[in-house]
Amino acid sequence: MLLKKYILQAIGEMFFPFFFVLFFISSIVLLLNIAVLTNGIKITVSDLMLLYFYGIPGNIFFVIAITFYAACILGLSRLSYDSEMLVFFSLGISPSKIIKILLPLCIMVTSILLMFSLIMVPLAKNAYRDFIAYKKNTIDINLKPGDFGQKIGEWLIYVDSKEKNLYKGLVLYSNDVAESKKGLIIAKQGEILNQDGILELLLYDGDSYLNNNESLQKIHFDSMVVRSILPNSSLSSDDIYEYWLPALQGEFGRLRALVQALAISFFPLASIFFVLFFGIRNPRFQKNFAYFYVLGSGGFYLLSMYILSIKLQLACLLLPFLWFFIGKCYYALYVKKYY
Repeated sequence: MLLKKYILQAIGEMFFPFFFVLFFISSIVLLLNIAVLTNGIKITVSDLMLLYFYGIPGNIFFVIAITFYAACILGLSRLSYDSEMLVFFSLGISPSKIIKILLPLCIMVTSILLMFSLIMVPLAKNAYRDFIAYKKNTIDINLKPGDFGQKIGEWLIYVDSKEKNLYKGLVLYSNDVAESKKGLIIAKQGEILNQDGILELLLYDGDSYLNNNESLQKIHFDSMVVRSILPNSSLSSDDIYEYWLPALQGEFGRLRALVQALAISFFPLASIFFVLFFGIRNPRFQKNFAYFYVLGSGGFYLLSMYILSIKLQLACLLLPFLWFFIGKCYYALYVKKYY
């Protein structure tokens, strides 16, 4: 009982500071991504917070997986270099008893990660996507004068200035217009209307250029209407089965997401022997490289997962089993054999 208390306390003291720091950093990154995504959309503070909450499950999923692995290694390492682990071994406590303490914890964390990766993250992503589409359908597009890269439908748009709802000095470019032509429109002024998901750009006094790599056509106009149909959204999340169905049918992007989610979810359980291998050290003969072990091994696992999920997607599912087997071998050779 005393051993369990010491180990769980040591892991907890490492887990929570790491978790809050990493969660804070990931939240800043999430807010920056939201700002970029909604650059051309008018949203309120409450909308921003709602989008942030939609992104929280994905952040928590990665943060828990990384933090738990690091906390277990660093917690055991601290006990080792404070000589407390040697005291336990001197009292006849074997490393297998430490495994019995960590195993339920690893199973619990893996179960939580599976719930996040297979259920909560897909629901949050769908809600995030639907909310953005809903906002595009129900509010006015906000074009900023002087900004490059603003896009409506297939058109990249640049404006010189804006007076109330009237834009001046508009330049529209598209590389994907009808009959494989490149389109360029220059207008002195214009305005934007959103009619039930159909976006209308009313342009006045300008020229339109069409280029099909063989000829260039120029058309002068007094007024022109450019229409773009925005994505339709009912602001409702898809069924979980419908979300993962493309992965079961072999669709590359969704299958990659699925195998990555499973590989990360089983990472804590698959790493239980690596935790003891890196965490249990003799302070008299070995230096403390626990942080290096965490970064090196954790980075290697994630990099291997990423490469396999792109090149050999189904083989990525074998990574946790291979990681577990290698960790068990190292544990048997360098921990169990001596302690």
